[in-house]
Amino acid sequence: MLKLYFTLISGSLKSRMQYKVNFIFSMVSYSMIMAVDFILLAAILHRFDDVKGWDLYEVGLLYSISSIAISLYRVIGAEIHDFERYMVNGEFDSLLIRPVSPLFLLLTKNIDLSRIGGAIQGLIIMVISVSNLMETDRASLLLLAYLPVAVLAGLVICFAVGVLTAALAFWTEKIKDFQTFTLYAPFTAANYPMNIYPGMLKIIFFTVIPVAFMNYVPVFYLLNKGGQWWYLVLPAAVAAVFLALSLILWQTGIKHYHSTGS
Repeated sequence: MLKLYFTLISGSLKSRMQYKVNFIFSMVSYSMIMAVDFILLAAILHRFDDVKGWDLYEVGLLYSISSIAISLYRVIGAEIHDFERYMVNGEFDSLLIRPVSPLFLLLTKNIDLSRIGGAIQGLIIMVISVSNLMETDRASLLLLAYLPVAVLAGLVICFAVGVLTAALAFWTEKIKDFQTFTLYAPFTAANYPMNIYPGMLKIIFFTVIPVAFMNYVPVFYLLNKGGQWWYLVLPAAVAAVFLALSLILWQTGIKHYHSTGS
């Protein structure tokens, strides 16, 4: 299965790289758009010093983990994100007649390398933030070692939310409006400390759409702001459970899917 995956990925990459100038322009423009968001945040924090006890470099660490995870999801999950098209145009039928999983095919059809720019931008912010935190003795080697785990757990959570949202299309066909509430708003909220949000939003970000576990929960402990050692285990556990739930809903949706008839 892995051999097949990399074979299909290779074909997808070759087709995308036929337009190198467009790829470079898209990657740079996407990274610049994301950078503007952080620059605005940095300007605010520079004026007010901190937000609810989180300074620029601490928020920068949260922002970087979220940014890298979300960007990597958009790289591998481009077709999942655009799944509405498969329902509206009847393209999903063509995936069902293939001898492999439709979800597997979606993951190999289109690798959006232009989103790598967002991951690079997030990595730069991470390096700057961690460097400052290390210099001021607010970060430890444990934090450095844990960062890959946080990014991976965040990627899985992003992927699970994306699959859950895509699965809704089996019943509703169109999911663009849902994505505003399940993807765009929560992932933007994950760039900042959870303690700045009112009670109801915090409950949602810790349960229904658990973006708080992407970065806030482990970083809260690693920066000695509170919590227990098991805060470092929670992101992986939540990511695994949420991924399982998303795959169950996806399979249930396929069983209830009725062709467009086109």
